[in-house]
Amino acid sequence: MILLARFFSLNDVFLVPLCLVILFAIIRAMAKKQDPEVRKIYIKAFYFKVICVLAYTLVTEFYFKGGDTGLYYQGVLDLRTAVNDDFDHLGRIIGSSKLDMNNPIAPYFLYDNYADDYTYNYMVSPSNFFVPRLGLIPAILFFNSYLCINLIFGFFAMIGALRIFKTFRYYYPTCLKELALATVFLPSVGFWSAGLLKDPICFGCIGFILYGAHSIFIKKANYKSSIAWIIICGILLFYIKAYILLVLILAITVWLFAETNKLIADKTLRTVFSVLTLIFSFLIAYFLLNYFTSQEAAKDYKLETLLQKTEYQRKVIQNLAATATLGSNFSINTSNPVILVFNSIVATFFRPFLWEITSPIALFSAIESAFFLFLTIKFFFKRGLVTYFRLIFSDPRMLMCFVFSIIFAIAIGASTSNFGALSRYKIPCMPFYFIMLMLLYRKTSLGFPNWFNRLLKRIN
Repeated sequence: MILLARFFSLNDVFLVPLCLVILFAIIRAMAKKQDPEVRKIYIKAFYFKVICVLAYTLVTEFYFKGGDTGLYYQGVLDLRTAVNDDFDHLGRIIGSSKLDMNNPIAPYFLYDNYADDYTYNYMVSPSNFFVPRLGLIPAILFFNSYLCINLIFGFFAMIGALRIFKTFRYYYPTCLKELALATVFLPSVGFWSAGLLKDPICFGCIGFILYGAHSIFIKKANYKSSIAWIIICGILLFYIKAYILLVLILAITVWLFAETNKLIADKTLRTVFSVLTLIFSFLIAYFLLNYFTSQEAAKDYKLETLLQKTEYQRKVIQNLAATATLGSNFSINTSNPVILVFNSIVATFFRPFLWEITSPIALFSAIESAFFLFLTIKFFFKRGLVTYFRLIFSDPRMLMCFVFSIIFAIAIGASTSNFGALSRYKIPCMPFYFIMLMLLYRKTSLGFPNWFNRLLKRIN
């Protein structure tokens, strides 16, 4: 009851339906511009996201007892109080990239009586502080409605997912249902991108940046709006999760160079260009990594810092394993770089295994991971590793999916030691890996299981 009073009010009876009507009007207007098949997917995507937001809101309240979303929401309320006390604080909120004791709005976080006044310590991190600053916008529009804020964040993630869908549909119009499932209707992605968290923002930004790059370099259209969205979303990713921006830039660079490479008719020249593309892409990645991680917001993502954190987490988990039951924690337990890479990929895409389930929430993640594992192993047995890599490197879009999903999986799997956190952190790479898998099946005429085909029929 305390949580109900904290997160919900009687105003939600009027505000939530109003928010839903506004968001539905937006998605309906967007859907009208699409052909009939895609229009249905847009509307179903909206219904699916609303269900995910409601489910996430209930789980956050009754299972996690507030969790990270509760802290972010308290941060939003603190910012609202600051603006109500002094409107000049709004300018300080916009201009503050981090929270410290010299900031005039710091006292609002220090003494809010939420979670033992822990809010300030949580918001000291610039990436954490960015979330309530963004949440302040829907909070003002919908009078602090917790559910409306979740709906707005979830809606942004959904639009990003639809942009990923549109990008790949441009190349694979016959894979409509498979692409919709991978980008819009994947359960874990839908759930973890449905609330007041960093993850919906980051996932939405990925979609806008990818679609913007596709519009500029491939379709050669909508230059102004595409550049604007790339800049806005690039800034958001840089300050919230810089490593996503770094991996995304590398993947898009490889994709665009590979697209150019396909236009070269001469086979020898094309091979030379492919090698140069690979070298040039990694050089770009190296310089970007050094430039971005020299900035204050991204200094924690320096390579040596990441390696130190990974080694520290590994030792902590080993110590816990020797003294207590790990629960939802896990450990890769290796310092061998090759084994570390392999185990990190396995952890991201295929764990938790069904026998590692320790909570009802983990069950859904385990089922999804088991499905990914089944499809991957089936392809390797039926078509082999050679076909796997030959097809990936022959298709620029599949190559982009491979680069983004695998590098992202290594980074997340190696640095995360909890299945709950892993389920959230891995959502940006899951659609790309799934797209790659389904395109591999399509290109080799390998059949999906019957139950999966029945699932695809429900999408459209």
